[in-house]
Amino acid sequence: MKTLISLTACFFLVFGVGFGQSGCLQDQYGNKYHFTVDTTTGYVYGTVTNGQGCPGGDWPLIGSWGTTAAGTSLELTASNPEGSGGCSSAYMLKGVLPDFQWFYPIPGGEPQPGTWQACGTAVTDKPAGKGALK
Repeated sequence: MKTLISLTACFFLVFGVGFGQSGCLQDQYGNKYHFTVDTTTGYVYGTVTNGQGCPGGDWPLIGSWGTTAAGTSLELTASNPEGSGGCSSAYMLKGVLPDFQWFYPIPGGEPQPGTWQACGTAVTDKPAGKGALK
């Protein structure tokens, strides 16, 4: 219980949301991850509002959270409802807050680093890389 309380406090202080509540994180490309953390199951679920021009509207999002010696671990998987449309069919973000790596379902694809930001943060200089695009 003490670990859950510490984890909840950490998540609330860093990202403004406690477990069992809704929240929003943003990646370096302006994609917004609107989610709810289910304290009973440990699952994270919600949608991704794509900021890179991919078709299909909001993408379904599922994932999980947990604690590690390094901090709060978050894994999210987004699935493209259009299948592709010039964008990845799916991708996973995995890491210890506030950092993560992008993973794609393509052979030989290398993970791409990222850092979570608060939703609404201005994206003025998108770094090189893919984001949700192929």
